[in-house]
Amino acid sequence: MRQIRFAWCFDHGTMHHFPVGPNGDEPWCTAAWVAFTATTADEAADAKHAAYGDARFLDDLPTDKLLEVIEIGEARR
Repeated sequence: MRQIRFAWCFDHGTMHHFPVGPNGDEPWCTAAWVAFTATTADEAADAKHAAYGDARFLDDLPTDKLLEVIEIGEARR
């Protein structure tokens, strides 16, 4: 069974599910997303809520969290 990386996408406003494989699969989304250490979508949703509250899109985030999401994306590149 393949592992899944769960990530909240603040551009699409939804949880992405990226397969993680032995070949180092790259996430298909190039937008502003944050991955969470979770084994289920429910755990990832709880982690997202704990870190970012009810924010669905980038413009829902307070400035400090917006900068955090941008920095996470920059670090991925």
